This record gives sequence, structure tokens and C-alpha cells, in this order.
Amino acid sequence: MNLVKLIDERDLVKICPKCGKKYLKNDNFCGIHDAPIKLSYIKDLVKRCKACGAEYPEDYNYCIKCEWDEPLEVFSKPRPHIDEIRQLKYNPNKRYNFKKHQNNFAEFNDLLSDENINLLKEFNFTQLQFDTIIQNITNTSKMIMEEFITKYNIYMDKLYISEKILLYAKTFVKTEYKQVNTSYYGYYGYNTIYVQDIDSDPYEIITIIHELSHFLLSEILEQIISEILNTDKTDALEALVYHILHKDIFNKVVDEYCAHTVEARFENFAYQDYGSYLDLLNEFAQEYSKKHLNIAKTIGNTFAIYIKSIIESFITAELRNEIKYELRKSDLKKTNDFQYATDKKNNWNKFRQAIKIILTKNIDQIMYNPKDLEKLENARMKFSENNK
Repeated sequence: MNLVKLIDERDLVKICPKCGKKYLKNDNFCGIHDAPIKLSYIKDLVKRCKACGAEYPEDYNYCIKCEWDEPLEVFSKPRPHIDEIRQLKYNPNKRYNFKKHQNNFAEFNDLLSDENINLLKEFNFTQLQFDTIIQNITNTSKMIMEEFITKYNIYMDKLYISEKILLYAKTFVKTEYKQVNTSYYGYYGYNTIYVQDIDSDPYEIITIIHELSHFLLSEILEQIISEILNTDKTDALEALVYHILHKDIFNKVVDEYCAHTVEARFENFAYQDYGSYLDLLNEFAQEYSKKHLNIAKTIGNTFAIYIKSIIESFITAELRNEIKYELRKSDLKKTNDFQYATDKKNNWNKFRQAIKIILTKNIDQIMYNPKDLEKLENARMKFSENNK
């Protein structure tokens, strides 16, 4: 009599026997070979190709995905389940203080002193300094990802694309799943991304990319202030940038347009969604003209170009195709939102001037406005709590 082996459903995975590519449970054919795929027990995948990383059951001896002619190597540890990746707790915020500065402005009176406000208004900041910030952010994320892979024995080839994007987001910022009271699928606030726990890979992927873009724009601005004022990144500094981005509708439109533009890079054409950007336009029109809107879009797109360069250091063309494959299988609806995209971008001189205005518009009035000070203090408390 044959014994029946009880297997947790999470330990079952569909793979292509020709190339070893991993698929979702409801898939039936390999998108590369158009060949039937089969359900396998993940712990039976115990051999790996040194060249391409494809994994195989015990009865395979050589890779059939690539031309590597050496025998497969044996490994024993299965990948973490998606629940384990979701529960991976790490706060990377301190890792994004790239060097020790002379100052540590932890109080708003010090941060927004007359001397510091004048330094921000002078804005002696170069493109080389900006490019260095982008590179430091990129390199730090890569370093943290390597630490994740080593510490938790993570095999990237065994992860769904949604798991890969979630893991990538965790190299920058806390990323948590919860039931959120919003019409959107998630939001970013105070160094935490919150994703609606709806168990839908395509929506999770796009939501994480969108909210990660909000974080990266804030992080870039924080690093700029840190350099100009020669100060470590403090809770007060982060609260100031958060307040600046949310106080003025022009800045909010720049931020939201940037996030949608980055998101659109990884969506299928005609499925781009600019919804939360469009939600701001009525409020924007009460204070600014259509010409100002085009300026805001150009600034947002310029930020998006740099942020895409950071994200694409991880999301390669192959991973981008995996994302688009997931989106094609989903219930996402076509939109006409691609009409809002722009290819206009600022040269460095105009972009530098734009960043200066974003950071300094009405900044000298903040310390004299009780409502602003109350909002700053509330934001600092939330950053302080999330940064623990």
C-alpha cells in the first residue's frame, strides 16, 4: 500500500520542466516555451544550475534551460513562504544616513534658524551632489538586498514577482499589509508603505511601486537638505520635508504625478492609472493656471526619471516583463490616462531651481505659524515612532 504524504498547499509550486521557471497555481503553460507546466513539491527542488540559477527535482542532473554543461549543484533549503517575506521586519531608515555630518538638527528652532533658511535659499547644490545622492540610495538598497538574501537564505528564482517587489521595497522602507480605509490600494506615510491586504498580486505590485516612488522623492529631498545644512537626517528634517510636500498643492501635484509616472513605466500601455493625480486637479486649479500645471508635470517627470533609474537597478527588463505578464492576467481595466503622460524634462539648471522653490517657498513663515508648527510636531512624532 502506498503511503500518502501530507503537503502544505504553500509548498506546492508550478514549474516548467523545460526551463525551471516558476508560475502561479492557476497557470497551465510556460510563457517562454508554450509548454505544459506541472505542479511540484517545492522541497523536491533540490538541485540548482550554477550558471542560470534554475532549480530542479532530484532526478535532474543537468540544466535544460541553458548551455551550462556541468552537473547541477545540490542545495537543501527551500525558499521562505510569502507569509515569511511579509513578516520580515526591518527598518532601513538609519542606513540612509550616508555619512556623519557636523550637525544634528533635532529641534525645529535649530533646523529652521535664520542661518539655515538662508543656506537653503542660496541653494549652493551641484548636479554632482545630486547624482551622488541617487547613486548612494541605489547602492544602499543593493547592499541591504544582499544581506536579506544571505541572512534569510532567499532564492530569488523561487519567488513570485510580487514577492520580489515586496522584498525590494523592504530594502528602503517599512512595508506592511493591512486593511486600509481608503479607496486606493495603499498609501505611504512617515517611512512606512501600507498595502491593502487584498491578496491580488497585480494590484500589490503596482501599489508598492507607486508608494515606493513617494518615499524616494521624499528621501531625495531629505538628502539634499542634509547636504546643504551639513546635518544628519533627523526626525525633524523628515517631518519638514513631509510638511513641505503636503502643505502646497503645487508640491502635492509634483509628488503625485511623479509617482504615477514611475508606476506607468511598469504597466502595460493603455492601462496606466493617473487617478490620484487627477483627484488633485480641481484644488490645483483654484490656485494655479494650466501653465503652472504643465510646469508641475515637467518637474514631476524629471524626478520620475531619476527614481526610475534607482528602481530599474533591481527591476530589470526581465522582471518588468514578469510584472506586465501578471497585469495582463488581471482584471485591470483599460484607461485613457496615457494622455496625461509627458516626455518633457528639466535640464539641471531648471531642475535645480525647481527643487529650490519646492523646499523654500514660504519656509521663513513656518516658525511664525502655530498651525504649521503643530503639523510639524505631529509629523515628527509619527516619524519618531516609525523610525524605531
